[in-house]
Amino acid sequence: MTETQWGPLGQMIHERTYKRGGESWDGTVARVVDGNLGLVSPEYSEAGEAAKLHDLISNFGALPAGRHLWSSGADSKLGLFNCWRAGWGKHDLSYHACYLFDQLMLGGGVGSNYSLDYLQDLPEFGAVHVHVTPHDDHDDHADLPDANLSIYCNVHRVEDSREGWVDALRTVFAVALDPEEQHIAFDVNKVRPSGSPIHGFGGTASGPGPLVTLLQSVAKILAAESKRGSLTPISAMEIDHAIASCVVAGNVRRSARMSIIHWQDPYLDEFLALKADGTGHWSTNISVEIDDRFFHHLSLGMSQAEDVLSKVARGMVANGEPGFYNSSLASEGERGDVRSTNPCGEIALEDGEPCVLGHVNMAHWGKDINGAREAARLMARFLLRATEGDVTSDVSRTIIDSNRRIGVGLFGVQEWAAAYGVKWSDIPDSPDLQLTLELMSYEVDKACEEYAEQMGMAVPIKNKTVAPTGTIAKMPGVSEGIHPIYAKHFVQRVRFADNDPAIPVGFATEKCIYSDNTTVVLIPTRNAILDKYESQVIQSVDELTVDQQLRVQAFFQEVWADNAVSFTVNVSDTTRIGEVMQSIRKFGPQLKGTTMFPDASREQAPYTRVTESEFSEWVSGNDYDECATGACPVR
Repeated sequence: MTETQWGPLGQMIHERTYKRGGESWDGTVARVVDGNLGLVSPEYSEAGEAAKLHDLISNFGALPAGRHLWSSGADSKLGLFNCWRAGWGKHDLSYHACYLFDQLMLGGGVGSNYSLDYLQDLPEFGAVHVHVTPHDDHDDHADLPDANLSIYCNVHRVEDSREGWVDALRTVFAVALDPEEQHIAFDVNKVRPSGSPIHGFGGTASGPGPLVTLLQSVAKILAAESKRGSLTPISAMEIDHAIASCVVAGNVRRSARMSIIHWQDPYLDEFLALKADGTGHWSTNISVEIDDRFFHHLSLGMSQAEDVLSKVARGMVANGEPGFYNSSLASEGERGDVRSTNPCGEIALEDGEPCVLGHVNMAHWGKDINGAREAARLMARFLLRATEGDVTSDVSRTIIDSNRRIGVGLFGVQEWAAAYGVKWSDIPDSPDLQLTLELMSYEVDKACEEYAEQMGMAVPIKNKTVAPTGTIAKMPGVSEGIHPIYAKHFVQRVRFADNDPAIPVGFATEKCIYSDNTTVVLIPTRNAILDKYESQVIQSVDELTVDQQLRVQAFFQEVWADNAVSFTVNVSDTTRIGEVMQSIRKFGPQLKGTTMFPDASREQAPYTRVTESEFSEWVSGNDYDECATGACPVR
């Protein structure tokens, strides 16, 4: 067995995030492969497919998304899907919120479109008042409200399970719809106290406190909107943020959301104001839905479209919020409504639909075109099997069976280009790189058609994407998605629960300013890419213009992804709003999503660029010396 070629943070990522119990990396891979192949009858596996997949994944030639690394082969087949879209149901006030709550607690991200036209068919509701407490002998009693539940006729006893918490939230909405009842009392005595172990996801329980806060927050929002009798896009987002905050309070699951609103929605300005300072509604990314009409109006110089472009560009330069989502382009080839995406924007989704992701490590293959083609083929088969994973919603099962949507993605793209002597900004000009992508795309399409027919499934409606691949790319230590490296020398911030035994020692730490009970470890790093390729062919994002970055994204959108390309344009301190607006006019019609992020927009950003001399100061004369090789150890 060859030694695992971990990236600088790879082994730490595996131990912190993906291994179960005392698993080695080889053990994790074996579990994942066996679990994936076990989703279908043995007759649907190729001879030797298990060994091929084990070799492919263990050597980082391709990696399924982190959801698979954690959930595949575990006790439950829930959790194999990355992210979801929460729609609004048919005249059902609770459908959206309860669906979102359920998926977030399962560890998936959730995207939603909050445009007013989705909310107009929801039923009218009245005020609701929530009363809640555990019994006196509950360990968390002193930290919770003290209500006398015996005076209420309507008492709901909360079960200590994911389903029990969702049902409690559903009950709040049900009471709001009942003209004869305005009060609901919750007995949370069965909810395990704070600090109890969580089986399955690991970590420790938050106790009933976050649920109590959620139920009371939702009741307060509904009461405030009861005179109107309907939700606005903003109040709906407030409810969803309260749900996400409740989930995060457990300190194991990290809520991820996408919130979208149409560019002509009457609540657009209020929507944009929610994240104007970069700190509000921290549980969600936000994007403005644009379409062919938007670009047509821009071409005519119409004031509303011009105003929207200006406001969004200003937000992008200021703090990276919002992005743009081009629903017209995303709808090409679709059968249903895909006016929302997953939280990172690489997959447009119908109501209740999830994304299923895996990625080919182009850095691993370099000029080995046949190896890359085979990796893409095997990953397509892996993901198509994964669509047989369990779900908690009949709506989701129906749309999965209909679309079988998957996303074979790419990462390590900059190293792949460098192997051909091609700078990142010149990727669109390379016939060799384009040919490789076209051959890989053919393999994915063919595998999907043949394997779906063999298993009696629908052929995936779309099958290729580019996702951010954050922690996945960190394991082999290569560039993420199609992104160029952020910097040649940088300080990386990695978040851990305060009580996580995997926190590496010997590094500076900070308290996380965004999440309680979280430690941020500061790890100075020299990018390992500098040891592998000629320095003159390696570009970092601060050396690239907005136009250059969007041009490369547009290339991958055209040549590779039938889903979308998740890509974040780096905006420097000197980037002007007019430059951003002009670039969006030029490339926006070719892109399904456009996201930008300024270097210094947010405290405790994942990366902070430093000069070579500053890096030397970080590592000189202390425990950081080994970081100079680009392989910071975990001690």
